[in-house]
Amino acid sequence: MKLLVAGAAGFIGSHIATALQARGHEVIAAARSWRSARTRLPALDWIPCDFTTDKTADWTGRLEGVNAVINCVGVLQNGLNENSRAVHVDGLTELIEACQKTGVARFVHISAVGAVSASGSTYAADKEAGEQLVLDAGQGDALDSVVLRPSLVVGRNSYGGTSLIRALAGLPWITPVVGGEQVFRPIAVDDVVDAVEQCCRPGSPAGVRWDLSGPERINLADILVAYRRWLGFGETRLVKVPRWMARPAFLFGDMLGWLGIKTAMRTNSLKQLDFDVEGDPQPWLEATGAKPRGFTDFLNASPAGAQDRWFARLGFARPLARVLLAAFWLVTGILSLTIARSEALFILERGGFSPEMQQIVLWGGSIFDMIVGAAMLLKRHVRMAAWLMATMTIAYLTAITISLPGLWSGALGPALKSVPLIGMALMIAATEDER
Repeated sequence: MKLLVAGAAGFIGSHIATALQARGHEVIAAARSWRSARTRLPALDWIPCDFTTDKTADWTGRLEGVNAVINCVGVLQNGLNENSRAVHVDGLTELIEACQKTGVARFVHISAVGAVSASGSTYAADKEAGEQLVLDAGQGDALDSVVLRPSLVVGRNSYGGTSLIRALAGLPWITPVVGGEQVFRPIAVDDVVDAVEQCCRPGSPAGVRWDLSGPERINLADILVAYRRWLGFGETRLVKVPRWMARPAFLFGDMLGWLGIKTAMRTNSLKQLDFDVEGDPQPWLEATGAKPRGFTDFLNASPAGAQDRWFARLGFARPLARVLLAAFWLVTGILSLTIARSEALFILERGGFSPEMQQIVLWGGSIFDMIVGAAMLLKRHVRMAAWLMATMTIAYLTAITISLPGLWSGALGPALKSVPLIGMALMIAATEDER
């Protein structure tokens, strides 16, 4: 079959696209960040797509000869370049209309367990509206449609909720958990792929909405303990955090989202956790005879490696380092032009700079510091900002060595304390691989 996977750069989408191609299907991989995805998965045939802007006419040429479309596009919450309504409803409408016009036979839509407006989240309300669009499109004879709603999807890679769980499991000494009693039925990503492939086959059930959940019911607290043991971090002390106390952290996650920093700690996540993250897989199991693996079986068959432990430990440490480094450069730039201005000019005078050059160096350096500090907070410019920080720190230290060598041996070691900033910036540049 010729299949188009929309959202093929994501966690679930990339697994579906690569697995279906390996099974002999002709796969077209569509994504907004298709260029960077192509460098990671060069074997796939990539094309651009953007649910926030693409219209029906944009899709028709892409769908030529396609037997089935698998839609994996989704966003957790509104943020920088993220619009939930545009992605889950408006953009989906355009794609469905294009499928109907071009004669695509089947449409498989990946949603999520608990995607109903009763949860109180805009994410779920938009997801539910999108699901209904898909099912309504299948009422006629032109397009057979299926909605699949996975519970917590687990794989060797991780993204979103599973990344947050690993990060929490990687914290030393204690593991904080909001609630902990929420019951999941985790499903392995390979089992999701099997379900998708089955739904793409001609003659398979259509007009259905199935929850994809594994056989093992396990609460959030036990998932955290299991992941910690899997990572080799040993036992831990679970600390239950009241929801009112955790809410500011989730609101902070919302704010980071508007800066382009994606995290699973969003207020929509909190609402979904308190609503339904388990699902009822019985209709799917009875109709297909599927036998998904349990969560414990998945972990036992996938030994953790050093990269898994690094990823878990950096889960919170890296974002914190990024914010602190950005704040350092922003604040030093602001201080140099305000309350520390006279001291900065005095240091430049000691370095032999003329009054005119003092102003040029002060203003130029301060503005540069503020620009790279702000760039560090913006998703698209993190790696470039980190490289500039490392390069300019070396340049600053070189200038200090030539003009003010005494700062190397001065009280509190102001020059020496700048050296670790180089390593910190290089670490952030080297690990900037978020999609």
